[in-house]
Amino acid sequence: MKRCAIHFGREDGQAVILVVVAMSIFLMGALGLAIDGGQMYAQRQMAQAAADAAAQAGIMSIFKGTNATSAYPFGTGSPPIASSTCTTTDGRTPCVYARNNGFGGTTADTVTLSFPAAVSGVTLSSVTVPAFAVTVQRTLQTGLIRFVGAAATSTIAARATAGLVGTVSPYCIYALDPSAQNAFTVTNGSTLTLSGCAVAVDSTNNDALTVSGGSSLNASAIAVAGGGVVTGGSVVTAPATSVSGISVGGGSTMTPVATIGGAPPGADPLASVPAPAVGACNFNNYSPGYGTWTLNPGVYCGGITISNGATATFNPGVYIINGGALTLVGGTTDTGSGVMFYLTGTNASYGSVTISNGANVTFSAPTSGTYMGVVFFQDRSITSSSNATFAGGVNMKVTGSLYFPTTSVSYSNGASTNAYVAIVADQVWFTGGTNITYDSTGLKTGLFSKSVALVQ
Repeated sequence: MKRCAIHFGREDGQAVILVVVAMSIFLMGALGLAIDGGQMYAQRQMAQAAADAAAQAGIMSIFKGTNATSAYPFGTGSPPIASSTCTTTDGRTPCVYARNNGFGGTTADTVTLSFPAAVSGVTLSSVTVPAFAVTVQRTLQTGLIRFVGAAATSTIAARATAGLVGTVSPYCIYALDPSAQNAFTVTNGSTLTLSGCAVAVDSTNNDALTVSGGSSLNASAIAVAGGGVVTGGSVVTAPATSVSGISVGGGSTMTPVATIGGAPPGADPLASVPAPAVGACNFNNYSPGYGTWTLNPGVYCGGITISNGATATFNPGVYIINGGALTLVGGTTDTGSGVMFYLTGTNASYGSVTISNGANVTFSAPTSGTYMGVVFFQDRSITSSSNATFAGGVNMKVTGSLYFPTTSVSYSNGASTNAYVAIVADQVWFTGGTNITYDSTGLKTGLFSKSVALVQ
């Protein structure tokens, strides 16, 4: 009996030892899982922060155009743009931001840049590079969990996608004056065709809009804060018109005749565009006369005059007209791609823009950067009565916005334009035939309300 008792006692002791060993292994595994799991979670959170920062920095650079102009370009060329991997010393903006947030400085990390053309559930801008994605990956050495059969390394990863989002203005003409009579006019037999776009008239005057003298206006919509008159056998077609108090008489027609309450004023869509710095004069009273000329960006004090059948090529960049005017007259041929003209000076010296007497003008605004879509930009401090004038049978193929926030724009005597144009001015007057095509992307005229956001 004693031997039997002793025998069972030894088995009990062995069982206790096995339980202790099993519990130790379990506790070690649990502790390892807690430690390594906590480390991986923390690393995953840091990786996400790094990916977010790099994606936002990248899309901001693309938004401002510095991705193409910096010493370390990225996201350039025609889509589809191939993905790439950052090196440990990469100077490209998103790579730097990933390193600044702790990822990409060693070979244990992989930071990948890619350029998705679409993001599910998100409406992106119609631009060359609408979205930018960053994937961050790191290989970690495991700790205690490897003693319970886990792998010696573990990989964590995070991805962030940032995009250009926003809306395109439905308007291609803005008359900003809050109270002027005849702030927007189409008169003297004019034909104004706005292909696919609308007119916004901020004036609360009872005669803010005038269409008269057998004129024709065709637009997708007219929004007028005040009222107006259509008379003299004129024809207005604006299917989505929202106006108050427009009277139609004198054999005129308006389709539809709508009196459904005053439209809210259209805010200046280019109000946030900064004015360029005006430096010392590079040229004075530039007027080269007949011949073939090439002009370069700079400060032109006293204006630019191209006349007498001359041919002028404007190289890309910003032209600052400090006093005087930009005058293109007399059968000249004037071309410039990626140009922006900033018109400034004192109220006494300011001369605005005059294109007349058979000039042939083909200008297009910058396609990226601060002045994307803006071809003419009037200094907002000017209160001069000098207006932008396009007259006398000119052939204008101007792509971009004509921005004259405190002065007026006048088309007259057969002046015409047939391009992607927007007019944002204090007042807008037409006494000649004009066709304007709606820029549905907002990128050719800069009338795209742009913003950047993390979208995935």
